[in-house]
Amino acid sequence: MEADLTKKRGRGRPRGSTNAKAKQRKMALRRAQYAEIREIDRTIQLDSLAILEEVMRHFFWKARILEGMGTEGDFNEVDKAWAETGRWAKEVAAFRHAKIQSIRLAGDPNTPVLPEHMTLDELRVSIMADIERLREMGVLNLPRLPQGVVANSNADLPMNGGSNDQAE
Repeated sequence: MEADLTKKRGRGRPRGSTNAKAKQRKMALRRAQYAEIREIDRTIQLDSLAILEEVMRHFFWKARILEGMGTEGDFNEVDKAWAETGRWAKEVAAFRHAKIQSIRLAGDPNTPVLPEHMTLDELRVSIMADIERLREMGVLNLPRLPQGVVANSNADLPMNGGSNDQAE
């Protein structure tokens, strides 16, 4: 008796197709070949954010490559890679975009800006000393005033409630 070749075979894989283990071995071989080609630069300085981004990028490209394999790709592996990508993206976002936290005040915000005991002349001397210190540090590039010259002396300030007219 001859076998009828027109009939469908029983259940199972079609002849010549690969099973899951063979697919995994083939994928592992591809990864190993790719790893041999890539050069490793050991002079890179490590940065926390850069490492997190690199891990996220790894899973992102792994998911994209597995998706691109079409029917050869394992969709469970694709889903796992995308889930890992999302998890690491969340870590990167938390690192890069820190949450706005409440500001803790160092003192009472209602305290006066100027010390109450300081006169205008004492304030001017204090400000000039600060300006001189900043000039010496190289922060300010202002010309020095000639000795004895007082900028905006209070003699220039209007008296009597803002009017320059003197009472006669």
